[in-house]
Amino acid sequence: MVSRIPLFITTAHLFSLAILAQPTLTLTLDDAEQRAIQTSKLLRSSNARIEQARLRTDEVATAKLPSLAFQAGYTHLSPVPAFTFTPPFPGSTPVTIAPVILDQTQMRVQLQQILFAGGRISATEQAAALQAQAATDDYRSDELKVRLTVRTLYWNLYKLRATLRAIEQSLEQLQARVRDAENLNKAGLLTSNDVLKLQVQQSNTHAQLLETKAQESSLVVQLNNLIGMPLSTQLTLATDPTTDDTLDTDLDRMIAEALDSRPDLVATKTRLQSAEASVSAANAAWFPTIAFNAGYTLANPNQRILPNRKQFDGTWDVGISMSWNLWNWLQPQYQVGQARAQYDQARATNELLRDNAAVEITQNYVMLRPARERISVAHRAVLQAEENYSQVASRFAAGIATSTDVLEAELLLLQARTAEISAQADYMLAKARYLSSLGK
Repeated sequence: MVSRIPLFITTAHLFSLAILAQPTLTLTLDDAEQRAIQTSKLLRSSNARIEQARLRTDEVATAKLPSLAFQAGYTHLSPVPAFTFTPPFPGSTPVTIAPVILDQTQMRVQLQQILFAGGRISATEQAAALQAQAATDDYRSDELKVRLTVRTLYWNLYKLRATLRAIEQSLEQLQARVRDAENLNKAGLLTSNDVLKLQVQQSNTHAQLLETKAQESSLVVQLNNLIGMPLSTQLTLATDPTTDDTLDTDLDRMIAEALDSRPDLVATKTRLQSAEASVSAANAAWFPTIAFNAGYTLANPNQRILPNRKQFDGTWDVGISMSWNLWNWLQPQYQVGQARAQYDQARATNELLRDNAAVEITQNYVMLRPARERISVAHRAVLQAEENYSQVASRFAAGIATSTDVLEAELLLLQARTAEISAQADYMLAKARYLSSLGK
């Protein structure tokens, strides 16, 4: 007979190696935030928008600089009679004034410098620069969103893992009570039904443990994805909740500071200023555009030289030009109206976001204090539940308490421990939301 033990050992050994091969990472909250910022696709997109806005500003700024254009062309004409002139003297022969040159080539370099455009160039440049500044503030706002997401996942994972430890501890206690119940049943001091009740509760607690482990694995995958680690990485959380921090009680001052410094609010205020500059740029359509022009033409034949001759000749020209739309069916009025409507929209958006921010900060501040107070209340409840369970377990082992008493005490203890864990993690979550609403 061939033994299967070596195969079993080999399979188990390989399974253990597979687990050990999974990458592991000890992660503090600060490390998680920095990793997420470095790998965030959202921030990569925001950074691209900054670059786009910066290039747009540089593009608009070129309008105030001189432009240089080059043109060239070749034309072959159909034959026509040459223009001749016969002097009114006896015996005169015709004189060709404009010979026919069928092949014509021309090259021209044109220089132009805008002298006056009604303020359109400077206003457009200012609007573009403000949009670029707003894009930078958007990046800072997106960074706050990434930080809040990391903090939320981190503390939810901490809560689940602490809950897992509480469930495992409860399961160990239930296993001890089941052994006590089986011994009492053998001694005839406890019915089989009482033993079965404890066994059912043990199975239910084990099922709860498996469900919580599945939730914990899901959060690990999400956090790994956020910080740019392989999804199978085993994470060890190295930051514990802290509740000894002091809170600023001057809510009005905190709101005022946040309204002036929160990146999303700064961005909307900057866009409001950009919209105002766009109104000035639109108003420039009512004014003429004045430009300085200079050019050099090299042509064969050069039309400015008479009579025409089949050779390259160069000529130059300088001048000032003015372009002014005297009537185009009030097009500038419509453009200014659109710009003013965009400004009004930006102003309303800015006011709305400021109002929402004040409400958000106030709500988060109000929720933060009771969240911290619940920690001490939950801790006292755990101490009471542990004492109650200890007494019930002692009476049960002595055969003077029922399985129902044990189950009730066990349930109360598990609930109390879970509530304390939730209170600690919920406080850190509330604190994260509060700091995010302040722009920190």
